[in-house]
Amino acid sequence: MNKGFFLLFAAFCVFAACKQDTNSTSAQQKDDAQSNPTVLAGHWIAMDFCSRAAQFGSVLGAMNQGHIPYALAFTFNPGEPDSVLCFDGLKEWKRPVKIDTDTIEIVGANNGKSAFLIYNSKEDQAITMFDGTSGKTQMDRYVKSKANAQDGLIAFNTALNYYVFGGTFTAIGKSAVGSNIQFIPAGAITNFKDFDRYKLCIAGNCFVAGDKLDVVYLSKSKVENSEKMYGFKYNEPKDTLTVYNLLSNKLDEKSAYQIGSVAYKFTRRQPGKRQ
Repeated sequence: MNKGFFLLFAAFCVFAACKQDTNSTSAQQKDDAQSNPTVLAGHWIAMDFCSRAAQFGSVLGAMNQGHIPYALAFTFNPGEPDSVLCFDGLKEWKRPVKIDTDTIEIVGANNGKSAFLIYNSKEDQAITMFDGTSGKTQMDRYVKSKANAQDGLIAFNTALNYYVFGGTFTAIGKSAVGSNIQFIPAGAITNFKDFDRYKLCIAGNCFVAGDKLDVVYLSKSKVENSEKMYGFKYNEPKDTLTVYNLLSNKLDEKSAYQIGSVAYKFTRRQPGKRQ
């Protein structure tokens, strides 16, 4: 009798524990399916913009063939659940937010009007932004960065660098100064004797050649004041990268520099493709 009661009690305890664990898991899954400061925590980067840059091999192409998003990156900090930090390439600013289930309202995003972020847990934790603050509604998709970056802009630059300069390059022609050259997303260049650092122009007055060329800064990390500005452009298949010297342009008010001679030329093997 006592033994039977003990076994029944033990079985009940196991059932209760399993039920409690199931309820806890269900509650956690429900919580993960909704936006909250913990789920949102991290850097969110404008993936649609990065995808367009990859398509055209150009930051200018991403801007001209689409639009410039409200922010290139957002950073959510669980310690400040009522605000979000925004980055546009030139500055950062903080805006108050209101979170309701899967909708994040950026209060007074622009012109006193709010913009809205819709969190989608089923789509690889993606966020879609609806920004109607400038007269027409713009949509942009953001994904959470996996880079261990200090802030949202660095996270965005890391992704953009990969999409624009991903792959392995070989210098050709007169500029044949290396092979298996890689532009590391964090901003380093490997196996290239002339330079070992680079930085893409993404905003502001660094677009010195107007709409004609994208601009990249190349430098040597161990040489002071070695940073130099170049223009660059891909061919149509985006398997050849040409880097141009830039010449001061005093005749055209639309651009401070004009295209000069070819400084370097590279062929590229795309990420994931074999030669």
